[in-house]
Order: sequence, then structure tokens, then C-alpha cells
Amino acid sequence: MKRLCLLIFAAVTLASCTTDFPKKSIETASLNGFIEGGNAGGVYGEAGLKITKDSIQMTDWPMSRLTDNLNTILDREFEDLSEFPGFYTIQIANVGELEQVEFCDSIASILVENKLLK
Repeated sequence: MKRLCLLIFAAVTLASCTTDFPKKSIETASLNGFIEGGNAGGVYGEAGLKITKDSIQMTDWPMSRLTDNLNTILDREFEDLSEFPGFYTIQIANVGELEQVEFCDSIASILVENKLLK
């Protein structure tokens, strides 16, 4: 019985750690994709972050980690404005053949517009 209670508690805790951010489509001359709220439970499953010159793929990953990566790539000091727990899924393709730094700068601009970065 004790194990069942712990299992139920863990399930409720993980389920309550979803980020309440509606899916937003991103379509510009250079970018195509979406941003949506993720789930903290993904950290133990398929979560991850991959930034290349062609795309960004982030699945159930904390916005704070993406912020750290963008700060490093762009040599800036962005601040994470996402709410706790701040897990997001982002899939955006570089359809405009931007260089990696320009692509990351465009992504940062999109995140600032959506009040996820400052």
C-alpha cells in the first residue's frame, strides 16, 4: 500500500509539472516551426536539446538550459522569463539559409517576442 501511495504521488507530481504554454506556430521568411509547453516528465525520457545551423530541436527541456546555450553562442546575457518548471518543446527549422549565429539570434528574438526571454 505504501508503494502504491508513493507511485500515485510521483505520477501526480510529474503530471502537475507541465508548462502551460499554448502551441505557437513560427513562420517567417527564415524560420518555420513551433513552440509549445512541455512536460517535466520528459527529462527522464525523450528530453533533449540540439542546436545546429539548420534547426533547433528541443523536447521537454528547461528554458533555462536553452537560455544558457544562447548566451554562450551569442555572447549575450539573456534572462529566462519562463515560469517554473519552464519545460518546453521547440522545433524550428532554418529555411532561410541563415548562418548559425544569425539563426540563433532569430530564435532569441522569437523567444523575446513570446516573453520567454529578456
